[in-house]
Amino acid sequence: MRPDIIPAHMARRSALLFVFLALLAAGPALAAEPADVGGPVVVADLRGPLDQRALDFLVEALATQDAQLVVFQLDTPGISSGDPSRLIAALAEDRVPAAVWVGPSGAVGFGSVVRDLAAAADIVGAAPGASVGYFSGTSPGAGPCAWSDEGPCPDHGAVAITESGPRLARFTDVTPTIGQFIVGLDARTVAAAGGDVTLETATTTVTDSGLEVIVPSVEVRFLKPGLFTRILRLASRPEAAFFFLIAGLAAAAFEFYAAGVGVTAAVASLSLFLAGYGMATLPMSWVSVGLVLAGMVLWTAELQRNQMRLLSVVGAVLLVWGGVTFASTGPQYPPRWWLVALAVGAVGLFYAFALTTVVRARFSTRTIGREHLVGRRGTAETGFDPEGVVLLDGARWRARSYRAAGLGPGDPIEVLEVRGIVLEVGPADAE
Repeated sequence: MRPDIIPAHMARRSALLFVFLALLAAGPALAAEPADVGGPVVVADLRGPLDQRALDFLVEALATQDAQLVVFQLDTPGISSGDPSRLIAALAEDRVPAAVWVGPSGAVGFGSVVRDLAAAADIVGAAPGASVGYFSGTSPGAGPCAWSDEGPCPDHGAVAITESGPRLARFTDVTPTIGQFIVGLDARTVAAAGGDVTLETATTTVTDSGLEVIVPSVEVRFLKPGLFTRILRLASRPEAAFFFLIAGLAAAAFEFYAAGVGVTAAVASLSLFLAGYGMATLPMSWVSVGLVLAGMVLWTAELQRNQMRLLSVVGAVLLVWGGVTFASTGPQYPPRWWLVALAVGAVGLFYAFALTTVVRARFSTRTIGREHLVGRRGTAETGFDPEGVVLLDGARWRARSYRAAGLGPGDPIEVLEVRGIVLEVGPADAE
């Protein structure tokens, strides 16, 4: 056999040997290479008081299959209704890693549900300028304060998060934005289904000028509640539910005087529907709701008389009083008095101008100025008790007469006095 010729079977054995030696040499390097976690970071953005729809949204976000991390971005003053036990249980089970971040600056994280979420989450952070607290109360899975052994726990107040100074227990990741919070989680090891994993959320690149920059290396997917849920949650705060209630009642009164089903009827229906949802989810003060309804009745009665007197003032006082005590949501998010006053003022202007204009247009006359109506004669179109409707020169007018006059449909009448758009009438002389 020529020495420069290697048999085929020997060549194959040599190739396998080289592959085996290469694998042995690369073994430590392969073992040191971090596992590729992959998958996007899912951010569930939720703002406003928590109700059952909001809690279900967080549970659905936590069940995202392809995510390597789920972040709850919260700005909530607390829970208004609903059962959070399903959400807390989902956090306690084997799942994708979860983080809670209270932000941006100015956001709040109040109530026992936020306390329990922060206790069960793998990572907890907040933006500087955010506030957390009011953790007292009962909630599944935690005592009065979940971290009393790790730092201060504001059971009866709020604590502001700052970049310097003492950090509230567990809220140790203080970052201005959600993007910086996610980038800062790179290489963080957290527990997950199947064992611990190392998060991969950022990478370091070198710019043309030689500066090292940390940039996100993962897709960030933002989730929000569905459109219908977001529309319903417009009335999740007490002052919003109060506004929708009085606005809906005012629109209904407008539609009644306009004598036709149209756009205003749809606005009234939508407003009252949203008010009903808000009142169903908030811890209501039903005495205050009664005060609001009484105030609207007084305003409508004054409109009927075409005057703004003592009853109008009493109605405004009842509306403001009922608005500022509309729901028992203090101290986390009581009804803001200035928004209540603004809503009452807006509806009051609507009554004073829009409704008055409609009433005048509906019951106006085709003759010249009303001062010429005194002494005119017409016929009663309805009975009087003591108010009714008269027909005068072919136009219908609201009128008032004393009960002893005994006016009935078809009886002749005479205009005695004009008060605004209401005529004072009496029986006409036989002649």
